[in-house]
Amino acid sequence: MNYELADKAIRDMNRRNLRTFDRLKTLKFDELNVLRSVKKVYDDSARLAKRRYLEIAEDAFLKAMMLAGATRKEAEEELEDSITEDWVLDMLEDFDALTLYRFDTETERKAERTAESILASVNKDEAVDHALRLWTHQVSQYADNSVIYATIDGYKAAGVKKVRWKAERDEKVCKTCHDRDGKVYSINRIPPIPHYHCRCRLEKVD
Repeated sequence: MNYELADKAIRDMNRRNLRTFDRLKTLKFDELNVLRSVKKVYDDSARLAKRRYLEIAEDAFLKAMMLAGATRKEAEEELEDSITEDWVLDMLEDFDALTLYRFDTETERKAERTAESILASVNKDEAVDHALRLWTHQVSQYADNSVIYATIDGYKAAGVKKVRWKAERDEKVCKTCHDRDGKVYSINRIPPIPHYHCRCRLEKVD
């Protein structure tokens, strides 16, 4: 699994979101204006994220199929029917075992709480900065999820039956990832990643 495109997309989205959220700091304290402006910020950011997730998933799917032995042509033909906008929406609609929420439901909740915080806070800038940190956390994790789930689907499309869990063997590796390192799992029974920003990989087993 290659997270290079996901990391690039995360950095780009973070820069854009920083500029967008900063505009909330200039809002006048009018309840209707705050509610409308905050909702637009989250809606626009979510739309951007979904476009980037599609790009990330397409890249991960192609690479997984080719790592499993498919030609680029075979992988691209399979990609057309496998990784679509609906694929992204289905991924985001599923209850995620790590985040413990559904993407759109959590987006709506965050928007409501951000608006409430701005209206109630004596320090509007702090409220916006806190909201941005939480939103960045969410958007980044689903970029990683796009890599993980598309890689699994790419392997399945190429006929892979088993994968080996490969952990990053450095001082940052968590105990769960360390214990899973080298273990082989059925492609249909891969355990969920244990923490945010996990960089473990799944390698096909012949």
